[in-house]
Amino acid sequence: MNDQFPQRPLRQAALLALTLLAGACTPVEALWTPADTPRDVTVERAESAAWLPATRSRLAPADTAQLRRLIEELGEPPRTRVTIALPAGAEQHQAVPVVRALAGFGVDPANITVARQPGGDAGPVGGIAVTAELYAAVPPHCPDWRRTVMDDNSFRPSSNFGCANANNLAVMLADPGDLAAPRRLGPADGAAQEAAVDRYKANKVTPLKASSTVLTGASQQ
Repeated sequence: MNDQFPQRPLRQAALLALTLLAGACTPVEALWTPADTPRDVTVERAESAAWLPATRSRLAPADTAQLRRLIEELGEPPRTRVTIALPAGAEQHQAVPVVRALAGFGVDPANITVARQPGGDAGPVGGIAVTAELYAAVPPHCPDWRRTVMDDNSFRPSSNFGCANANNLAVMLADPGDLAAPRRLGPADGAAQEAAVDRYKANKVTPLKASSTVLTGASQQ
């Protein structure tokens, strides 16, 4: 036997083998953290704008065509939110032709807001600024099965936990813009609400209207 046989390369090889073996025994899911799979629904916003003259009582054909392009550019009129910003000195009724045209293009009147331009005109002198915006909900990337709950004693949730809820929320939203900015409440009749409370306190609640059920066809015995 040669006493001069080099031992250092053997030790290095053995250390390398142990390192690779330890790495191979480490499960992939052990490297996963909840931050690797976000569960937030992302809201994306698209915007289109136009300027119209504020001196006319009715829209010119060119103005109507401009509004049509404004709405068609976003592609979903029923969910499009529109803000009509009037310049200083303009009357409220000057927005009526614009509102009517937008409604004719499929925009829900409840999604149209008439406001005043802050700090004066930023566009053409005496112009009406019309801004249309559309929101879209983007669900998270699911499913994610990088980490399972099989043979796991850490009691952490699966990497796919919450994916279904996030996806369902994204697809069920009637208007994804509600996640970014909730809409304003509509007008309320405070006097009628107060009267209902007074009747309740005085034990004079208005009774419900009488109703009846009529059986017809095969349901009738």
